[in-house]
Order: sequence, then structure tokens, then C-alpha cells
Amino acid sequence: MKRGVEGIELDLDGLQILPGMINAHDHLEFALFPRLGQRHYANATEWARDIFHPDRSPIREHLQVPNRSRLLWGGLRNLACGVTTVCHHNPYEAVFDDDFPVRVVKRYGWAHSLAFEANIRDRYEATPPGAPFLIHVGEGTDDDAAEEIFRLHELGVLDERTVLIHAVGLRGDGWALVRKRDAAVVWCPRSNLFTLGRTLSLEMIASGVPMALGTDSPLTAEGDLLDELRTARELVGDIPFDAVRILRLDPHSDDWIATPAFGEPPELVVIGDRIHLVGPRLARALPPHICREFYPLHIETRPAVLVRWNVPRMLEEAARHLGEDVRLAGRRVSA
Repeated sequence: MKRGVEGIELDLDGLQILPGMINAHDHLEFALFPRLGQRHYANATEWARDIFHPDRSPIREHLQVPNRSRLLWGGLRNLACGVTTVCHHNPYEAVFDDDFPVRVVKRYGWAHSLAFEANIRDRYEATPPGAPFLIHVGEGTDDDAAEEIFRLHELGVLDERTVLIHAVGLRGDGWALVRKRDAAVVWCPRSNLFTLGRTLSLEMIASGVPMALGTDSPLTAEGDLLDELRTARELVGDIPFDAVRILRLDPHSDDWIATPAFGEPPELVVIGDRIHLVGPRLARALPPHICREFYPLHIETRPAVLVRWNVPRMLEEAARHLGEDVRLAGRRVSA
């Protein structure tokens, strides 16, 4: 099978052509951070207070890496596993419009959580018409986490545009309210299991509430969206995730990947009819003027690939603050 991209015809025999994946929840600036936390917590607020000490190692050193570089590493973490669109749970940054490795959802509203935002209603009302409003809710196992959904309802911000991140702590009546209000949920199983010791139940997932899959940040979940997908399938089997509808995205037919099989790292990632990642075998078919734009990227346990971002220079910059053992979501990375 041959397919054209950038005016080049590539032989993709033996590979499956699939739409690019969508990561519905990430904090891109934390891509190089290690996973932090020593136990299971009753809720995310307890976890945050335990781990966030910006004047101490390792957080101190990681915050010294320039934010633009950290965001680029977050993009590469997603690109390497076949993600072509990611939803960043923080303000939209200018770097996302400047030759970023993946598309970043631009039209959305967000608040961090009830615990860390005093103006949830204002944030909701500032959301563009018809865009999703994303918020961490029910990230815990205690009564406080269970009650958060009712507080959102009382504030008038729970409806068909509301996207709940995690929702692990919701109980029967809370989950019924989510269904009644036509809200959706983003599931991050590996993050939940690490911080809380549990995640959504099979009954929750089979309840009919619209679901999308996310990675959360490496602060709580090592790996990438392929790891999340594998964990989700091990826990509950195949799930009809619907990130396009939940995030209200326009499908991009010119975003696609070529991979040996669904769930495996890609050998080719194309975004907007432009190659963003290519494996060594396919790279041999690229003309020299295009080959010169690519740099090697080696992520531990993943096949070596080439990307259009200067990984050696990015590694050199990160190593000045972090030492030679630079890790991308827990996996050692090299050029």
C-alpha cells in the first residue's frame, strides 16, 4: 500500500493507517517531571499538599527548565505514541501556535478544581459558546470528593458542555446526576491507581456516560496514551471513547498515523499533511532536503524515530538543570 504525503509517495505495506489519537487530558509542562507521591491519598488536594514543594528537589530543578521547552517535551511525549491532538489543562500558550509537535485544543474553558479555584462560575461563563468546560472533579475516595459533583450542580455549571476529569470519587447518586445533566468524563486510569489506589468501576464505565481517555501528567502517571489504553483494556476491555464529541472538535482527516497494529507505537505521524514523526525505515524514502529537517528521538522501551524538533539541543538544555539522566514521563530519553 502506498500513500502520498508532502508530495512523496511512501510504501506503507505491513502498516495500518489509523486516525491520530486524541489525549483528552494532559498537563504538558510536566512532561519531564518524575512521578511524585509515596502513598495512596484520600483526595488530590492531599496529594498536592504532600508533593508540591517548589523550593526542594526534584521540583526545584525541573522548574528551572524554561517553560517553553517543557511544553515542547509534552508535545513530543504525545507525538511519539501517535497522538495528534491533546487537550492541555492549563491556559493556552503561544508556543502551541508556533510549529508545535501536535495540535492543542484551542477552544475550551477550564478551571483546575473546586479546591483551587474561587471563581468556578466566572470561569464557566467565560467559556466560548458551545465549547467544553473542563474541571477536575471527584479526584479522591473520601466524602469530599463524592460531594463535589453536587457543588458543581449548585453553582449551575453542570450540563452537556461540562467535562469532568477523573470523577473516581462519585457515588451512585452523584453518577446519576452526571447522566441526568448529560455531562462527560475523562478517564485517566494510571493516574488514579497511583494516587488513589482505585479508578472508575466497570459499572461506571458501562453506565452510558460519554468517556474520553487521558494521560494526566507524569507527576502521577508515567508513560503515554498507549500505556493508558493498555491499562484501560486490561481493566474493562474495549471502550467506545468519543473524544471528538466530548471536546467538540472538528475532525482532521489529514491527521493520521501508520502503525504495525492498533495500540503499538507509530512509524509515521502526519498532521495537516505534514510528517511530524517517521521511523528509520520510512525515512530512507524521504528526499534529502526533507531528511535534513529531522532529528533522532530515542525513548526507552519505544522504537527509535525521527522528529522535526531539535532533540539534541532540547536535551542539552534540559541536562543543564536535570543532569544527564533526562526522562520523558519516566522513560529515559536520548538523541
